[in-house]
Amino acid sequence: MRKKFKPVRMCVVCRTRYYKDELLKFNQKNILNFDSVGRSFYICRDCICKDDKILKKYISKITKIDNINLEKIKESVLYGGCSHK
Repeated sequence: MRKKFKPVRMCVVCRTRYYKDELLKFNQKNILNFDSVGRSFYICRDCICKDDKILKKYISKITKIDNINLEKIKESVLYGGCSHK
């Protein structure tokens, strides 16, 4: 019997590989509301808690958005205000 394959993705901040269900998925165009349309990127739960300066550097590099509101992103992820899984 074949084992079921689990997809592996990489965190854009720490470059560590995790199973897909262990990472937080974000959309490049609209970071707060992930609608599963378009390109996306993954961040692990450890990196989302890192210093704002480091996190902002990586997110702005990927999304090409300069004024990112990290407070809303962290609040929605850490306190369950959104459906990131």
